[in-house]
Amino acid sequence: MKRKARIAAAVVLAFLPIFGLLGCGESEKFTADDLVLIHTVYYGTERNPVYCFALKKEENCWLFSADCLVGEQKEHYASFESFPVPAEDAAGFLQIISEDGEIKKLYKHRNPIRFFHISDVPARSLGMTFCDGSTMEKDAELGDRALDYLYVLADRYYKDAESSAETPPDTATS
Repeated sequence: MKRKARIAAAVVLAFLPIFGLLGCGESEKFTADDLVLIHTVYYGTERNPVYCFALKKEENCWLFSADCLVGEQKEHYASFESFPVPAEDAAGFLQIISEDGEIKKLYKHRNPIRFFHISDVPARSLGMTFCDGSTMEKDAELGDRALDYLYVLADRYYKDAESSAETPPDTATS
């Protein structure tokens, strides 16, 4: 009887790392309400990023950073950091993250295996930090709805952010 228990325990212990590597169990651990930072970036072959967004929760407010083309015709490259946005805007974004299952998608995403380093290949990155301090960062991108919402926020706040004394305009190109 003791021998069977030991064998069963050994088998269970042997499979625990495999289940962890396959993504079993932890994907449901976090929700959009647990996010304290989400950032995404896409670099093409140009000097400036095609887009770079971050939304960070600080004590009682949300701070938004963006580097992207804005305006009706996408004629202006905006670059600003840590601009306070209303909680309603952050809540709208978090609702999209939740509805589209972005956390689960990121958790299940596997980075590609690269055998050769190509220096000018476009690069994407998506990272999330949760209230317990744990982070996930992978070569992935947000879904279209979430990305479109970030562009809307950038369009809405870039003039105020760039004119504020705390955020100098076009810091990415300086």
